[in-house]
Amino acid sequence: MAGRVLIIGGGEIDYGFAGKYLKEHRFDSVACADSGLDAAKRLGLKAGFLLGDFDSVDKGTLGSFMEEARGNSSKFARYPAEKDYTDMHLVLEWVVDKKPSEIVILGATGGRLDHLVANINILILPLKNNIPAYIIDKNNKLCLVNGRYSIAKKDAFGKYISVYPLTEEVSGLSISGVKYPLDGVTVKKGGSMTVSNEFADEAEEAVISLGKGILIVIQSAD
Repeated sequence: MAGRVLIIGGGEIDYGFAGKYLKEHRFDSVACADSGLDAAKRLGLKAGFLLGDFDSVDKGTLGSFMEEARGNSSKFARYPAEKDYTDMHLVLEWVVDKKPSEIVILGATGGRLDHLVANINILILPLKNNIPAYIIDKNNKLCLVNGRYSIAKKDAFGKYISVYPLTEEVSGLSISGVKYPLDGVTVKKGGSMTVSNEFADEAEEAVISLGKGILIVIQSAD
């Protein structure tokens, strides 16, 4: 599973947005977490891997997938409902182990906030392996950063750029190319100073860099 991998989870998906996004972005393979298989079917995607306890996926869709995967256990992994990790965590761990060039996750937001918080935190798995990974929905594109990260204005996902510390603090934080630049500051959890920045009028890109810590970077559209 090399190249760009799309992971589809069981969270909310705006199918109008997802269909348009998938026309503009190509992936080499698709992995699904449980009912993400239903979303893949609706989007006309062929899943290459399925993982979960299979408690929420449509039984007909699951049956069709298992029939195609007959004799090829590398295409799926079934876990008991009572397990230590979420389906998304397990499928992300499996994908990271394959060392793809990039990971994009759909169906990781909306609905339960506990799952959203968990999905943000497990992005540490690809970060530690130097694999770019993004959670995307209709209004947001989110990633974790522990060094330098740039956003070209022409490729920006939305108008706003917000950053938050994932670790207790982020030191040496600099942001250029924005209306409200920062230069080597320390940002701690519990504040909102770094919410809703925007590109500077004359800037072609925004550059975020930090010395120590892990930063959540979110590009948002209204």
